[in-house]
Amino acid sequence: MLDLDFIRKNPDEVQKALDNRGVEGVDLKRFLNLDSRRRDVLRLLETKRALRNSLSKAVAETSGSDRERIIEEATEVKKDVQDLETKFRKLDEEVMQLWVLIPNIPSDDMPLGEEEKDNVVIKVWTPEKGFLEGPFPYSQHNYMPKTEFPFKDHVDLGEELDLIDVRQSALVSGSRFYYLKNEAVLLQEAVFSLLKDRLLKKGYMPMIPPLLVKEKALFGTSHFPEGRDDIYKIESHNVEEQNELYLVGSSESSNFSYYMDKTIDVNDLPIKIYAETTCFRSEVGSWGKDVRGIKRVHQFDKVEMNAICNPDESRQIFDEFMENNEWMLQQLRLPYRIVNKCTGDAGYNASHLQYDFDFWRPGEREFMEGGTNTLTTDYQARRLNIKYRKDRETGYVHTVNDTGATTRIIIAILENYQQEDGSVIVPDILRPYMHGRDKIERKETF
Repeated sequence: MLDLDFIRKNPDEVQKALDNRGVEGVDLKRFLNLDSRRRDVLRLLETKRALRNSLSKAVAETSGSDRERIIEEATEVKKDVQDLETKFRKLDEEVMQLWVLIPNIPSDDMPLGEEEKDNVVIKVWTPEKGFLEGPFPYSQHNYMPKTEFPFKDHVDLGEELDLIDVRQSALVSGSRFYYLKNEAVLLQEAVFSLLKDRLLKKGYMPMIPPLLVKEKALFGTSHFPEGRDDIYKIESHNVEEQNELYLVGSSESSNFSYYMDKTIDVNDLPIKIYAETTCFRSEVGSWGKDVRGIKRVHQFDKVEMNAICNPDESRQIFDEFMENNEWMLQQLRLPYRIVNKCTGDAGYNASHLQYDFDFWRPGEREFMEGGTNTLTTDYQARRLNIKYRKDRETGYVHTVNDTGATTRIIIAILENYQQEDGSVIVPDILRPYMHGRDKIERKETF
């Protein structure tokens, strides 16, 4: 969340962020009024508590009629304290309910816009030509090459090559689940290994985090309260100590929460983490959209990058994460674009700056989001109470998170590497991981 003192001193800038991010339900004037009243009540409460304590001491040191008078006064003050505490708690709750909805201040580099069409394409890369010359209108793709034969989508290829089964998964689990089979499994493992090998060489720390977390982990990373409907909740009566637990939609919540309530020596920063996890999302509000195949599903796998760092180096790490994404896509020789998300489409409230990398789907002649890279400054660190110490001073760290690679990469490989005879060539860079397979063709056995 934003620093409360910053909000008090910069209401115009905060209101601008609310307007540009399209956040509803926050009356900033009301918030500031509630905050002022809360502080007034707190000052009076502290005065009354001090008086109560001095009267309690006086009662112990006094006798006779003076003692009775002091007891009577102390009783009245005690009631005042209780009333003020009740009033303070109510105001504090009202302030907090609005405070957590106030978004991060957008970067000067984040374009203004209301929806997806207002995003800005920064660059486009293809294996044949490298980086193309713009400009690149977000919704127009006439600069991308035409296909030489009718391309199939990943669902048809997956069924014909016995790689993806969404029919049986619908019987077993319902819609938006899938079985990955045969070379599709190897392809995902190969891409994940390719990226993990790079991250290990660069000194990233591997992590296997919990996939079930408490509410405070999701609140701390700003996935609650705004994204609550997207998260699966586990019934508490099935859980030890009746804890309410939630399935993660990103390892970011688990990984950053590992450091909550900790103060890290600045010399130990940055901390760069990668995690390979299975993730879960309800995809609420997207019914009827992208339901074909494995594009928008309830369960999927990821290799993610997370960083906890000194505020001075967060933008550099944000750029480094993007470089890792582009390296992976260029090694795979997959056409892609980098998109600067606009204020109205920049994901959750923690976003200060957000880039997407999108795969090209030649058969559909469209780009598909492959992953997101997000700089959140100290917004998440304030909620999670993660600080750094430099000499005798402390401050809140910055956090950066990046999707890395997901199951969606299979869509891009199948559709871009398909051949006219219905087979799929395995990208050269993945062949060392594919146990001798360089081409995927339909066969009777694996």
